[in-house]
Amino acid sequence: MRTGIFVFPDAELLDFCGPYEVFSAANIACDMPLFEVFTFASNTLPVKSINGLKVVPDFDLKTLPVPEILILPGGEGSRRVIADEHLMMEINRLISEASYVFSVCSGARILAKGGWLKKQKFTTHHLVFEDVQRLEPTARARPYNRFTDNGKILTSAGVSAGIDVSLYLLEKIHGREVAEKTARYMEYEVKK
Repeated sequence: MRTGIFVFPDAELLDFCGPYEVFSAANIACDMPLFEVFTFASNTLPVKSINGLKVVPDFDLKTLPVPEILILPGGEGSRRVIADEHLMMEINRLISEASYVFSVCSGARILAKGGWLKKQKFTTHHLVFEDVQRLEPTARARPYNRFTDNGKILTSAGVSAGIDVSLYLLEKIHGREVAEKTARYMEYEVKK
């Protein structure tokens, strides 16, 4: 499955690296190409994460193969993402075309701004619940959940919870054995 991870300036590093590791590790743990994992941004210039690490996106919005799984990380840069009308239009198009979409941490702002959390349950970083509720007052907060599942749209709590929702989605798509093999390969214990 094509798995696209959106990167943007001041994105939280583990928000996108954690899911990248899970879907890439699944290929290794199961010794088969289950996922084609790639990053994308507005353009292919290096993107500086919130803590300074630079990432060179694999694709820009014009050359991007449509992801079947779309991952929206958080970080302070998510505020600039939701303020960019053209970028939000492109992200909303990708969301509508994907089979599964999940946010990590304050990436929930992007889903809320796009109208994807209307009357839906969500979780996010503990400092971001009010922002999401301002953007989408009908969204139903789940502050004690590591992640939520609304079918196509999933959300996860802050930073490390992106690994949990990735393993959950992996199990949802390919079953428990694949998820357990992947978690074991990563030496990661899933938190419920």
